[in-house]
Amino acid sequence: MSLEEAAAGAILIVGAPRSGTTWLAKIVDSHPDVLYRHEPDEAVPSLPDSDPARQIVAWAKARTLRTAVKRPTFPKSFITPPRAMIRAGLAHVLGGVARLPGAAAHVARLPVPDLVVREGLARLRVALKLVNWNSAAIARALPRTRHLFILRHPCGQAASIMRGLAQQRFHDIADGLAPSDAARTKAYAERHGVSARAFAELPLPARLAWNWRAFNETALASLETQENVRVVSYEALCAEPVRVTRSLFEFAGLSWDGQTEAFLASSTQTRDDAYFGVMRHSADAASQWRRKMSPEDQRAVLDVVSASPLTVHLHDWAPA
Repeated sequence: MSLEEAAAGAILIVGAPRSGTTWLAKIVDSHPDVLYRHEPDEAVPSLPDSDPARQIVAWAKARTLRTAVKRPTFPKSFITPPRAMIRAGLAHVLGGVARLPGAAAHVARLPVPDLVVREGLARLRVALKLVNWNSAAIARALPRTRHLFILRHPCGQAASIMRGLAQQRFHDIADGLAPSDAARTKAYAERHGVSARAFAELPLPARLAWNWRAFNETALASLETQENVRVVSYEALCAEPVRVTRSLFEFAGLSWDGQTEAFLASSTQTRDDAYFGVMRHSADAASQWRRKMSPEDQRAVLDVVSASPLTVHLHDWAPA
């Protein structure tokens, strides 16, 4: 089987920013048969003809350092240990060079070879993580693909973004929303009776709630009718990681593997508060907004989202 053939049955992990996409993607990546690409749309923009088959192959072939070697990494069935060591060494060198003055932009374009052994292609599965991307066209055109759409409680997502803003984690967000998100969100809110002036006067948590609705409601309206799409509750994944992951793997056509079970154990019981990390205490990560978000901010979010049809997917919906 070629990489092109494998891409036609790819697993796509999709969702909004700060919804748990990276953790879910790394859970999928922990399977030995998965060849993972992290946000390949940043390295390979949308093709002009928008052909889903060509687009997904182009993403599968993206091999930049950030796309092809997103940590943590895992042993793979299709890469021998010596080849894995060579690949890891190359990635380490490139990562070091990228920190040199003026080198980052050049290194970002260099490919990292997969070093896949030919006999390993037969069982290889491609997995792609995409943020703020509606994969409905791919789901319709390529029925062998599997789409895992992760949905996080809007208060948890808003609290996470607000924390990032306070820590100055984002370089492209003004007043809480990225430029591309702001235009979409304002238009969506206006269609639901909130004028541009009224939107501008909303508190930040309410604007983030409208952003949650604008992306998730639009994406799921086109995705939920597809049989190759599964909606994943972030809170349910945090509460029962093994049970939920087993169900998702069965849906995606992946066998259960001890390597995934070990990663779930380590990534759900670690007291690491790194903002972009995946090693956390999952139960605490899912519920900390209830302790750290003010009742006023929670109410601002819930007032916006209470009318959303997506509340049926949310785990433990009630406010603190």
